[in-house]
This record gives sequence, C-alpha cells and structure tokens, in this order.
Amino acid sequence: MNTTEPSANLLRQVALTACGRRPGKAQSCDSCARKAPALLNIASTGAADALAAAICGSQGGACADCHSKAEAIINETAETLCDA
Repeated sequence: MNTTEPSANLLRQVALTACGRRPGKAQSCDSCARKAPALLNIASTGAADALAAAICGSQGGACADCHSKAEAIINETAETLCDA
C-alpha cells in the first residue's frame, strides 16, 4: 500500500464522524463518504475551523456540533497517522 494514500478504513471513520456517530450506525451517508478525502486533507493541517466549516457546509461559520465533529476527526486522524 502507498503510505501517502489514506486507508479505506480511515476514510470510512472520517466520513462516519462527519455524518454523526450514534449507536447502531455503521456507515455514513453517500455525501459524507464523498467528502471524506477532502475532510481528511483539511484535518491533516489541524485547521479545526476550516474543517468544521467543510463539515457544516456553511460559508459563514460552522455550528457547535460540526466544531465537535471537527475536533474528533482531528484527534482520530492524528492518532492514526502517528501510529502509521
């Protein structure tokens, strides 16, 4: 596997977090799955506000829920990328 390409599992996790994790939910919607590579790129920079806005789809700022999702994605990806 090319180490510069994110794993499919990591992309699924990013998409699921962006979509909204909850008990019993095993996968994201198609929209969040399509956005996952871009979200991962933003997360790798640590830009939480930009990531939250990309998740929320808002031009004027993101909601509190999307800020929480952004922080979770940044933390998840940092741990995964550091373990690689």
